[in-house]
Amino acid sequence: MKSVFYSLALAVTLLSCGAAVRTIGGATESKLIETVAVEQGCPRENVKIIDKSKNSGNATYALDVCGTRMVYKQVGSVFMESGKANSMFQK
Repeated sequence: MKSVFYSLALAVTLLSCGAAVRTIGGATESKLIETVAVEQGCPRENVKIIDKSKNSGNATYALDVCGTRMVYKQVGSVFMESGKANSMFQK
């Protein structure tokens, strides 16, 4: 019975960790760079993360995209431009 409890406690701990949730959900920084490169028509090597603020399940990233500063937000496992994310939540 103890081993079941410990296994369950470990699973809850690992899955509640923001990093684990992002990785399991596919929302990694490499996916962010790939998404931004495709959306902005900029080669991957010209997309750099300048700053980031991560919370459990969501994050905000400042990026240098071909010489232009942009802000992207992660909501769950989805990345989108900050302005689009903000307008989506205001509706």
